[in-house]
Amino acid sequence: MVIMAAHKDSDDLDENTLLFDRFLFRLEKRIPFLGMNPLNEDSEKKKFFSEDDYSPRFRYAKHSFKYANLLRKCEELKLDESVINRLLLQKLQKFKKTSAMLQGLGGEEFIFFSGKIFGVPSKQLVSKAHRILKQAPVSDDKKYTSRQVVSHLRRSLKKLGLKEWGVRIKSMTANAAVNMTSKKVFVKKNEFFSRNFLKRVVAHEIGAHVLRIMNGEKQPYILFRRGLPGYLMTEEGLAVNIEEMFDCLKINTLRAYAARVVSVDLSLKAGFREVFGHMKEYFDDSLAWRFTVRAKRGLTDTSLPGAYTKDHLYLKGYYEVKKFLEKKGGAGLKKLYYGKIGLEHIHLMPQIKGLKEPDLTPASKDFKKVLSKVMKRFD
Repeated sequence: MVIMAAHKDSDDLDENTLLFDRFLFRLEKRIPFLGMNPLNEDSEKKKFFSEDDYSPRFRYAKHSFKYANLLRKCEELKLDESVINRLLLQKLQKFKKTSAMLQGLGGEEFIFFSGKIFGVPSKQLVSKAHRILKQAPVSDDKKYTSRQVVSHLRRSLKKLGLKEWGVRIKSMTANAAVNMTSKKVFVKKNEFFSRNFLKRVVAHEIGAHVLRIMNGEKQPYILFRRGLPGYLMTEEGLAVNIEEMFDCLKINTLRAYAARVVSVDLSLKAGFREVFGHMKEYFDDSLAWRFTVRAKRGLTDTSLPGAYTKDHLYLKGYYEVKKFLEKKGGAGLKKLYYGKIGLEHIHLMPQIKGLKEPDLTPASKDFKKVLSKVMKRFD
């Protein structure tokens, strides 16, 4: 990669920058959505609960990693030293690590690169998570089906004018997820959800993820809708704060985020059975299984230490974004909606040519009106 001195006099966006941005987008599309989720979770779950000493052995889909030509095109481009180019180069390095992680699915390379990409939970965060887990859960009557949640989300998206977005049911570990490429919100198949979840899923998935993508699409660089390097902690932490802003963040949800931290921390040192046993101190079989699978996915032999460490970022991000918003207020919230950016990128926004001020935020009148109706319907 050749780095040249920045051209400060030009008012036009650099052609090589835009080309690199497009090539990087095409590269990232090769990364499979939910690619580390096990194919045989259901059958391994049956074995786990029928055999006292059995630890799951997960299988994963095989993915094609044919992108050498695109990678070469990226690395042949000459870029100046502008802020946007430095971010693009950092994102390319992140892509390489993610690709290496997925190519190492099942073993030590997966664990190594997961730690490099997402980090590991600090002792302070683990201590906070343990304190949250010790709080008593509240009764949470789950009576809404996956199909009812899908219908509810479709109405909410339509009322917000986001008609190009769709909602689908999908077999997956998470209760809900957003795919920015296909513009789909996915809801977990064959699940039952609480009344509060119907509010929370709008605040979290639409109020944070979808709105940040929509604002990112208005920027001249695809990077802003795909995510700047290291954006994920802010993305998920913001989503939890939006839940809190609209009074959807209950102790049961916080306990779930805390469980993710603890299960990741313990998985780095222990096997599946030990992690599951610890989760059982706080949750029923179903939830204990889910938190343990989330931490152990990506491994084949789950009796060994190792974790997919992404899940600790939800609680970490919640505290980091909360601290930022308490200091900056409403003006700070708007700064987080240029696209899928991280807290560490906010000060860089004025230095990037061509960016547009965000106009879609959870504080906007239209979103508040829709969410208010959602609240009244399910209160």
